[in-house]
Amino acid sequence: MKIITSLVFILLASSTYRCAEEEITIDCTQATSDMIGTWRGKLNYTNSQANGASHNITLSIISSNGCLFQGISAFDASGTSFTVSGTIDKYGWVEFMETSYEIDGGEYTKCASTSTSSWNNPCNQWPNVRWRTGVKYHEARFRSDPLVLQGEFFSAGGWRSSQVRGTYQIVKD
Repeated sequence: MKIITSLVFILLASSTYRCAEEEITIDCTQATSDMIGTWRGKLNYTNSQANGASHNITLSIISSNGCLFQGISAFDASGTSFTVSGTIDKYGWVEFMETSYEIDGGEYTKCASTSTSSWNNPCNQWPNVRWRTGVKYHEARFRSDPLVLQGEFFSAGGWRSSQVRGTYQIVKD
């Protein structure tokens, strides 16, 4: 019973904290406009295969429309870059996803096109799986001073979603 009471308290405390933050609203159209430009930072991986690994990221936001923004993510460690689509809600929560290849460096797609094994497929293992589309960045709160986003990322979709997971921090140039 003590454990259940503790779990209920933790759940209520964490949900109350986020609700209190959400009382403050922002102009999401202005915030997405402020996103336009170059952001640089680091991804820190926490999943089992990549625990402790990191990648430098450059996120170039090139357009916004209402509360939506679009851009390109690129990495120092890869020839692959992705088209990115994202949103900012009225509470300032930022989410974006690598939706398609802008430049296919081949780290994942060449592996996938030559792999014949479905069991323990190396293309779905670290590091190849990182260069697959569908990574979602979330749990970041937009702040205008300073322009820093800190949040989490994970593989979205049905393909072994625990393969890519971690935290990120990016700062606008």
